[in-house]
Amino acid sequence: MSPSLLRSAPRHFLDCASWQESVSDTFVPLEVSAVFPARFRNSVAVDSLGWMQVCELRSSAQRVRRSKLLADRSEAPGYKVTLQLAGRSEIRQSGRSALLVPGEWSIYDTTRPYEVEVDDGAHFLVMQVPGKHFDAWQSFMQNAVARSFSARQGCGRMAMDLLRVALTEHGHLSESASRDAANAVLQMMGLDISERAGAQAEQDQAELRQAQLRRVQQHILENLHDPALSPAAAAAAFRMSRRYLYNLFALASTTPADFILSARLERCRDTLCDAAQAARPIGDIAYRYGFSDAARFSHAFRKRFGVSPSEYRRQGRPG
Repeated sequence: MSPSLLRSAPRHFLDCASWQESVSDTFVPLEVSAVFPARFRNSVAVDSLGWMQVCELRSSAQRVRRSKLLADRSEAPGYKVTLQLAGRSEIRQSGRSALLVPGEWSIYDTTRPYEVEVDDGAHFLVMQVPGKHFDAWQSFMQNAVARSFSARQGCGRMAMDLLRVALTEHGHLSESASRDAANAVLQMMGLDISERAGAQAEQDQAELRQAQLRRVQQHILENLHDPALSPAAAAAAFRMSRRYLYNLFALASTTPADFILSARLERCRDTLCDAAQAARPIGDIAYRYGFSDAARFSHAFRKRFGVSPSEYRRQGRPG
């Protein structure tokens, strides 16, 4: 059994109902269900470090749920930080899931629904942090919840090592020193969140832009037959500015206009090579893929592939 970190004596619970009542009073109202009710064993010790409440829990397998109904009743913003000491637990919020093993920590927002699934033999610390203390990192919090952070390196290790030492030395700290220690722990956690969640936010934004680019490209490929297809029309279809559209296509090192032209020319080229289309007039092929001017089509085709459309058809292969 991993050693205890808090000096206060733990309270023990042998049934899920009394445990649910206790954790709802200690933290926020929660729904708790035991995975194995017949061998339910839980304990909690409660202490504080300055303004920060710290709880040490040992748990049998259970599921904890903060429903939308309960979350909507929240009176004040707040966060819970979990540091896994032994066993495993999984935190789910905002469509994400963080599986914590010893040496990892995570954070979740008590004003929004969440779920926690705890394995048998789990041992962890839970810190309650009023929302106002995370104001400096508020722009990162949406991307921080339900993600796993390491307590083995970097700012995360500094935060959690300082927390352990402060809890051990709590009896020798003045009230002022305890508050300063809590502030220092929070500062290191905030730095870890800003570095990790800030990088994640940039990655998420890049993935969003790539997804938007793919959707616009697919829209263009499905509408090559429309002579009115243009960068302006594509931007209007997706309710984005032309500038934003051009920035998206810069990710593929091209422009919307060149992508449209290239796609049309490639479809025409493929059709010219198709033996089943050998009798089809070249003008019809050009018109089928959005070219309304035969001379413009022929000029663009020769510029792109080095030969005229008729020469290309005679060759029956790329030049």
